[in-house]
Amino acid sequence: MSKYADTESESVLPINLESPTIELRGQLGVGSILFSVVAWAAPLLVVVGLMPSMIAFGGSGIIAALAVATLILLLFSVGYTAVTRYVERPGAFYAYITAGLGKDAGLGGAFLAMSGYLVLLLSTWAAFGVYGRQLVVDTFHGPDLPWYVYGLLGAVLAGVAAYRRIEFSAKTLGVALILEVVLVLVFNLRVFFDGGPDGPPVSALTWDGASAGNFGLVLLFAMLCFGGFESSAIYREEAKDPNKTVPRATYVAVLLIGVFYIVAAWAMLTALGSKGVAEAQAGGAVASMFGDLAVTYVGSVVPGIINVLVISSTFACLLAQHNAVARYAYSLGKDGVLPRSLGVAHRRHHSPFVASLIVTAMEIAAVLAIAVGTAFEAVGTDAFTVYIRLNGLGAIVVVALLVLVSAAVLVYFKHNKVPGRGAWKTTVAPALALGGLVVVLILSFLNVDTLIGAGPVASLLFTLMIPVVCVGGFTYARWLKKSKPAVYEKIGRQ
Repeated sequence: MSKYADTESESVLPINLESPTIELRGQLGVGSILFSVVAWAAPLLVVVGLMPSMIAFGGSGIIAALAVATLILLLFSVGYTAVTRYVERPGAFYAYITAGLGKDAGLGGAFLAMSGYLVLLLSTWAAFGVYGRQLVVDTFHGPDLPWYVYGLLGAVLAGVAAYRRIEFSAKTLGVALILEVVLVLVFNLRVFFDGGPDGPPVSALTWDGASAGNFGLVLLFAMLCFGGFESSAIYREEAKDPNKTVPRATYVAVLLIGVFYIVAAWAMLTALGSKGVAEAQAGGAVASMFGDLAVTYVGSVVPGIINVLVISSTFACLLAQHNAVARYAYSLGKDGVLPRSLGVAHRRHHSPFVASLIVTAMEIAAVLAIAVGTAFEAVGTDAFTVYIRLNGLGAIVVVALLVLVSAAVLVYFKHNKVPGRGAWKTTVAPALALGGLVVVLILSFLNVDTLIGAGPVASLLFTLMIPVVCVGGFTYARWLKKSKPAVYEKIGRQ
């Protein structure tokens, strides 16, 4: 039993629900956590959907942008994983911000994390529904059902998977991840073997090549490519040896994602050649770029395979996000900040099943709400636009969270001298990461219209969610301190 188990008597749940003293438990190793983290990043979705747009914005600058993003996140991971050894409470960002900046800021950060991940999760079910319809209609020539039917079916399936033990979810994520990675690797090998129209784009390694186009905007999108890398710490309670497993999974995830995307981008630039890159930057079609290149270098059967694997990639990403949101809710319920029923683990599966069921209900409601808001358009063109806009907002929230965590790490190690830990892990790397992330956050706000795509005023109003949610969590914490001091003391499981 964890030393953080809640031993108070609970009467919130109906009589047949499991005792709240049951903890999350599992034997997740580096591989299982790594699969969950990398699956969240949705490699095939990035290569098929995001990289072509990055090339259109920045041309060969995509290589430098991905390299810079990898470096920033590796620096962030140094302090992030160092603090996980001393702040052993689960809850990831929630626990670490609390440990470094205090309970009030910690609860504000927790609410921000929940809201950001929910925005990403709920909106992406629209994309799943649209991709699902395309797969059935275009690839298998099946019945032409509306996108929201597939969105609802997917949400229910993810709920069932998450209800079970996390090992089941990890295996599901792993199969999908392996298939999509293999497809991209095959494409890369064929392109490099062929050499493309002009050979490898060595100009991408020069200053002129790196600064081509809107580098700042491409850097923002490069940060999006690593979505969910920080979620390794969320599985702390379910890891075999969290002090070793979580840091290793984090470092390996960042390195693998970074190298994988840099190589894939290099292959795509090689396949396009200088003429193809120029056409993309001049406004050429980018939506079908990867599929068209795959037909040229691999074969005509590839588009059908891509349609299948995009679905698996999207589902894997959604399942990883679902698990993360449910575990945040579990931690907040365990602390009594949210209803304590959320902090209940399943007696058999040791999963946060109550929180997971509520997240599933929210996913179903979100699909229906988007369907109503888009007048039940069957194809899902408008629904996909909603997905893109809300994902841009969610990305800004995640960058803001990374800034808060970096600051929290610096403050924590300033006030808690740790023997055997040098300045690199406790001060230098976290400070460098904080500086890089602040630059990225500033770029996010400067490019908010392009990132969210809802018009300057509307996009700016969307971003007001960030301070509003933070202040709301901070204010709620102050209220708990006065009205429910026992609950306040448990914020972040301090």
